[in-house]
Amino acid sequence: MTQLSTLEIPDSLYTQIQGMALSQSRSINEPILTLLQRALEIETQRQSQAKILQDIHQTRWRPSAIAPDSVTLLREIRGYDE
Repeated sequence: MTQLSTLEIPDSLYTQIQGMALSQSRSINEPILTLLQRALEIETQRQSQAKILQDIHQTRWRPSAIAPDSVTLLREIRGYDE
């Protein structure tokens, strides 16, 4: 397993993580790994959703350039242009 050393962790953040570890009778390392895993899962899901939305936007139906607009069609149907 690879070791990762971090520097300059804010005291308040370390205290929160330490509190999590103590409340669950775990080492300080375990909640850090759990939080990192959750963050990666959320980021992966966010990227997947962004890709899906981009695909939807790109494949959205658009009328052709020669199609009349809705106002013109309604005026024609109602006989206003005669």
